[in-house]
Amino acid sequence: MTALVVIAAVPCAFAVSAASASSPVTHVGVGAREVWVFRPSGRPKSIVVFGHGWSTPLPAGFGPWVEHLRARGSIVIYPRYEGSAGDSTSSALAGFQAGVQNAFRIIGRLHLPVVAVGKSFGGSAVFYYAGSAHAWQVPAPVAILSIFPAGPIGALPATRPAARTYVEFFVGDADTTAGSGGADTFWRWLSGHPATRKRYVVIRSKPGFVASHDSAQRTDRIAQLVFWGPLDVLIDRARHGR
Repeated sequence: MTALVVIAAVPCAFAVSAASASSPVTHVGVGAREVWVFRPSGRPKSIVVFGHGWSTPLPAGFGPWVEHLRARGSIVIYPRYEGSAGDSTSSALAGFQAGVQNAFRIIGRLHLPVVAVGKSFGGSAVFYYAGSAHAWQVPAPVAILSIFPAGPIGALPATRPAARTYVEFFVGDADTTAGSGGADTFWRWLSGHPATRKRYVVIRSKPGFVASHDSAQRTDRIAQLVFWGPLDVLIDRARHGR
């Protein structure tokens, strides 16, 4: 997959918080069930469910990336899912579910393609969302980008993504936190998924860039090309039904 050239991110706008569905930023819920819905300034073209890592429960942790997605026409759903660092993974997944459900209630029926991206815990949570979308009564993602995923959250998801769902894994060659264990486990879990609808990518370190566990939170040019560009490609393909 060829990365797109990415323009600089626009300034963050996380100070806005409102319960109105027409607001640029809607924030509802408390604690682990909090969720933010960020709307683009123009007509929305897609929806991105953004699953953060364990250390970044607030949107500011991925602020420039979220703003970049908004600038390109995506509604971004950012579930908090974590009330405190001591939360269990099962309660965090329940918070993730509640955040996604509440966000789609706010958005309503827009009939837009949904792409899910997650890092670390979020990179695992997106598979539970994809497999359980029907049970959660929310739209399923047409594509998933799982970045440096942690291991399964308890048992592996009972249901796999639909065969038409495109799934891409990123593993960092210098990631000493998650390593390749989570990605390998989910890759085996997807053994029956069509070969043309999945991809496993090892992100290689290079001068000026170390593919460590937290490198996805960088916002410089290299990080934009490594992480933002491939997600842009998935979103563009989803918008065009590919």
